[in-house]
Amino acid sequence: MKNGTSPKTLRIPNDTIAEIEETAKAKKTTFSKEANRRLQNKGSDDKNYPLLLAKTQTIINLSLEGAETGNVEMVKKAREEARKLWKRKLISSK
Repeated sequence: MKNGTSPKTLRIPNDTIAEIEETAKAKKTTFSKEANRRLQNKGSDDKNYPLLLAKTQTIINLSLEGAETGNVEMVKKAREEARKLWKRKLISSK
């Protein structure tokens, strides 16, 4: 079931507005989408962030090892990890 949207008026401190705008710009998204993401996460940090960092580091390590040793299999593993990460991220953001 897909929910519609409704405009609502609320007061947001200027520093919070600036922070949301900055984050939205960095993520190349809109203020509204970033504000909604924060509301859905009840203002907490992204719950997937530690997993994202760990997976990203794994991809970097595999890539570096493949580049340093010339081992194509390591690069293929890095590519597969990246594919899994994107698949998971795209599914979880729906």
